[in-house]
Amino acid sequence: MLKMLAGYSLAVMCLFAAVLRPAWKNYYIAVKTVCSFSFLAVLTAAAVCGEQEAQFMRMLPAFLCCLAGDVFLAFYNRFRRRPQFLAGLFCFLAGHIGFVRWLCAGRPLRAGDMLFPAAAVLLALGLTGGTYLHTGRLRPYIALYTFFVALFCAKGVSLPAAEPGTASLFTAAGAALFFLSDFSILFLYFGRRKGPWLHVFNLATYYYGMFFLAVSLLF
Repeated sequence: MLKMLAGYSLAVMCLFAAVLRPAWKNYYIAVKTVCSFSFLAVLTAAAVCGEQEAQFMRMLPAFLCCLAGDVFLAFYNRFRRRPQFLAGLFCFLAGHIGFVRWLCAGRPLRAGDMLFPAAAVLLALGLTGGTYLHTGRLRPYIALYTFFVALFCAKGVSLPAAEPGTASLFTAAGAALFFLSDFSILFLYFGRRKGPWLHVFNLATYYYGMFFLAVSLLF
């Protein structure tokens, strides 16, 4: 796993450089795409090493949706065209639904699983209803998106209590980091004040969240 982490981190560090260094700006789309293919490579390698073919097939659709979402948002960050952002948003929404479906394969949804998503939606509506965040007509879509990413987080974080083990701990860490990344998107794309370090935080939590989800197949 350490070799996977080292190679993966090298790609992520290059992505940080593309965000922080103006001279690397033109490489942002290419480097971000490489990072996204990297988590797909880690997922594949972990599935092979851990002999987890069935789990790999359950997780693959969500990973592919996230990869597609990354590419669309990379183009949006470079060219700022709304259709690119919307395409990325819906790809990630499909990815969240895929992750929820994966986690529900052995643990069906229960009423208690809806508490955190409901609270997260209320928080998102509260934040987007003020003057600091400007979401316009996207507010209902953000609420829907928030529900599914929070549901994914709730199912993932609660997994170690139901199925103790290393795999469930990595899944919980990945789901929590994914949620933090998506929460930061509100401020990254819709906030009045934002800087490159917020973008770095968003990318770091997302890509290492995906890494933890992928390497859970090793155990």
